[in-house]
Amino acid sequence: MKYKNIANKALINNVDEEKVNAIAESMRKNGFVGCPILIWNDELMTGSHRMAALKKLEDEGVDIFDWEVAEDITEIAEENFSKFEEENGWQRDVDFSDIGWLLKGSWVEEYKDEIVEW
Repeated sequence: MKYKNIANKALINNVDEEKVNAIAESMRKNGFVGCPILIWNDELMTGSHRMAALKKLEDEGVDIFDWEVAEDITEIAEENFSKFEEENGWQRDVDFSDIGWLLKGSWVEEYKDEIVEW
């Protein structure tokens, strides 16, 4: 997904401004690299610092609207919720500080070392 498609999403966590500034500086030099921001049911699942950094660049007039920055993981999450319910007989609540179980075995796992919430 391009930034222009998620630019209006609300952050899900508080952000550390020093970290936001460091990420923005890296993006200014290298573009968007690393783990994509994860979107679930049209909301952020991860990426508050990256989103804040992107917003900072947008506010500075950097042309970032067509940068590929996010992936929709709704299908992966829903499938794993269904599996969990079938195996356990109940629906697990989502704890956004522990999402590894929800994305395990998917392409997202390649980024697990970059996702604090894993």
